[in-house]
Amino acid sequence: MPDKPYKNLNVAFFVYPSAFQSPGGGEVQLIKTKQALESFGVNVKLFDTWTDKLQDFDILHVFGSVKDCLPMMEVAHQKKVKIALSTICWYSWKSAIGTYGSLLSKSLAISRQAAKEIAPFLPSRRKKMMQISDILLPNSQIEADQLRRYFGAALPKIHVVPNGVDESFAESNPNLFLKHYPKLHGCVLCVGRIEPRKNQLNMVRALRDTDIPFAVVGDPVPQYQDYYDLCRREATPNIHFLGGFPNESGLLKSAYAACKVFLLASWLETPGLAALEAGLAGGQVVVTSEGATREYFANYALYTDPASPREIFSRVKTSLSMPVSSDLRQHLLTNFTWRHVAEKTLSAYRSIICKV
Repeated sequence: MPDKPYKNLNVAFFVYPSAFQSPGGGEVQLIKTKQALESFGVNVKLFDTWTDKLQDFDILHVFGSVKDCLPMMEVAHQKKVKIALSTICWYSWKSAIGTYGSLLSKSLAISRQAAKEIAPFLPSRRKKMMQISDILLPNSQIEADQLRRYFGAALPKIHVVPNGVDESFAESNPNLFLKHYPKLHGCVLCVGRIEPRKNQLNMVRALRDTDIPFAVVGDPVPQYQDYYDLCRREATPNIHFLGGFPNESGLLKSAYAACKVFLLASWLETPGLAALEAGLAGGQVVVTSEGATREYFANYALYTDPASPREIFSRVKTSLSMPVSSDLRQHLLTNFTWRHVAEKTLSAYRSIICKV
């Protein structure tokens, strides 16, 4: 096989306009998928709405089932440009009931979930996105099942492409983090945007007033400053808010290596890139039972109910007492690197375009 077998394939990556103003796992997925595809010779362009023309591309690859993307997808459909949609979505009663905010916000979330359960045949902009896509790329089989259940997605259109992890996290070293935070050696660590979906509040409630050092890495999402403030108010001295560390920074990798347990008790994850990174760095992982986490971590992690601070605490205590093992690291290296992601993405592209 030649070194660059896909050099004639032109793909435009597209995402909703505000995505990179507060980047998270979805944005990392986009950038890392781009880099991995380029290593195979694919020409990948971050679509510029000011200068780029859809007809210059073979595929428009959209990341996230965010309704703001629909108009661009409709234009691509009209111009007969193939559309791939990485759906990145998850729905459950638990996450709807756990919606942060007013009674009205909770009621609306529960009503939307009820509508999906009772009347999946009803039209919606998100459903239209899936209908006009040539292929759907969920991150897990359980997400694929939801696409069929809630949106009537056709089985031949669905091609599961897992999330990935950068192999460099396997070489993480704790020294840099401990130089800055020497008292946090062997801590419990959470990494992610501080927002209700990530559920830092229940993690704080689980570990406050204990002798367990808990480091929270991440910046608050601007529209949830009140949520961040509440997390800070409920924190006790063993809980440390360290701000955000850039994804590519040595400090982030070092933090993963320095922690004893990585905790991600979100309301949902598909599956949570930070948990994959931490697992590859060698720590124990306690992760939410909601979403696609079991497809990734199998029996190599402990799972917790995000609604229960008591259970979160129990799982953390158990994990702290467990011996260090390389089993999770090897599992992730074998199945979930970005090269694996690129190979599966290219397989999906081949199913919709003959020149690949």
